[in-house]
Amino acid sequence: MKVLQLGVGAVGEVTARTMALEPAVDHLVLADLDPARVEAVAALLPAGRADTLVVDVTDGAALREALSGVDFVLNALAPRFDLDVMNAALDTGTHYLDMATGGPREITGTADLDEQLALHERFLEGGLAALVSFGIDPGASDVFARALYDEFDTVESLRVLDGDNGSIEGYDYACSFSPETMIEECLLPPYVLRDGKNVRNQPLSVSFEFDFPQPVGRLRVWNVDHEEAQLMPLYLGGKGLRSADFFIALDGKFVELLQVVQRLGLQSRTALEFGGGRFTPLEFIVSRLPKPTDLYGKIHGHVCVGALATGVRGGRRARKYLYQITSHEGVFAKYGVQGTGYQTGASAACAVTQFARGEIALRGVVAPEQLDPHAYIAEMEKFDLPVRGVELPLED
Repeated sequence: MKVLQLGVGAVGEVTARTMALEPAVDHLVLADLDPARVEAVAALLPAGRADTLVVDVTDGAALREALSGVDFVLNALAPRFDLDVMNAALDTGTHYLDMATGGPREITGTADLDEQLALHERFLEGGLAALVSFGIDPGASDVFARALYDEFDTVESLRVLDGDNGSIEGYDYACSFSPETMIEECLLPPYVLRDGKNVRNQPLSVSFEFDFPQPVGRLRVWNVDHEEAQLMPLYLGGKGLRSADFFIALDGKFVELLQVVQRLGLQSRTALEFGGGRFTPLEFIVSRLPKPTDLYGKIHGHVCVGALATGVRGGRRARKYLYQITSHEGVFAKYGVQGTGYQTGASAACAVTQFARGEIALRGVVAPEQLDPHAYIAEMEKFDLPVRGVELPLED
């Protein structure tokens, strides 16, 4: 299977290096706007394993030309490009995968998950698969939720919890993944399932402290908008699900920054005129933050992503957290990247390698909850992403 990868940032480097280990992936084409970056990542792969391409995905003709010669496109770009790449994949008969989505359109102006799911019949008619939201979270987190769903007799609540106790050298403010995505998801009104109804909370309005498995420890987590809160009720609602949401640990100083950005309206994508020029507020804020690739070797600590289920198992009420922990230092020592980038990229590559071997036969728009969780977790284990589970006390 020949794969085109769009985007070779911190996560894209990992997907490329991981896919290159799979014999069923015959060849890779690495594409980005930055020619130096694609050449640098290609040089990390075995000789002759990848071609490089400079492409502007906002040029529809160039995008379709890039897709026309491959079997599969891995979209490692910002989520705002998802729908454009999906439509190009439909036009060229190319299977598709992304790691996150945008939206809601009425707020961000970019395609949201509903619009991606609405393309299901078109992909099905073309005999194509569109694997959407396949990173670490969303992605592996949804797979963990599916594994718990299968294990429990009834499932009342599914909650994804993401915690990173890392410290970052040399920066007051930094994001271990796309700053654009991080800011947007934190300042959107979070989509949640509450008492069986789909509602939205106010941004940064709900938080609590959670004891992540060691060595991560106790962190304050915040409810933010994330794909799992929409995907889990859609695919895992059959055992009495009444609550579904997503929480991420945020540093107190970063929360203060986000609140200032929100109050000043600087998360907007609408261009403004100032001093005789024009700029987009969100792009300006992002330009003030380091790129995730700038953080290689500078993050110290561990990151944990997992799903927590509450329900009945074997006739008794139970709470179980299924999770994956990655060491930033350990990953840098072994692969020269940072932990979040490795978690996300390697998890996405697991879906591609399974697909290349014919182990994912589903067509149409496919969510992580629809896969065999045990096969997916076994694939993660092959790439230094061990998954563990822990029973938690019942809440009062």
